[in-house]
Amino acid sequence: MKSVTVYSAVMVDDQAPLSLHEMACMCEQQIDWVVTLVREGLVFVERDVVITETSPEQWLFASAAAARARQIAHVQRDFDVNLDAAALMVDLMQEVRQLRAQLEGLGR
Repeated sequence: MKSVTVYSAVMVDDQAPLSLHEMACMCEQQIDWVVTLVREGLVFVERDVVITETSPEQWLFASAAAARARQIAHVQRDFDVNLDAAALMVDLMQEVRQLRAQLEGLGR
């Protein structure tokens, strides 16, 4: 018997940003979790939205914010750490990738 794996994808770009609900679903988290990310400054809403003057239901997220939130969610789940630790780990992983890219550029 063959095993079949079905994947689904959501195309996210600056022309089609995610809503708060879509962001929570994409990260497999509760809406409150996403609100906490924004309020703690770990993920940012679209630049035209002032978070203190709008309700969270009006927030929109670009692809970079969605990718970062998913990474934080995965790290938090995989390593069983708090939100701040997960965000720090994601930042450090990004820095390592950037440094490796710089080293590769020097080696050419």
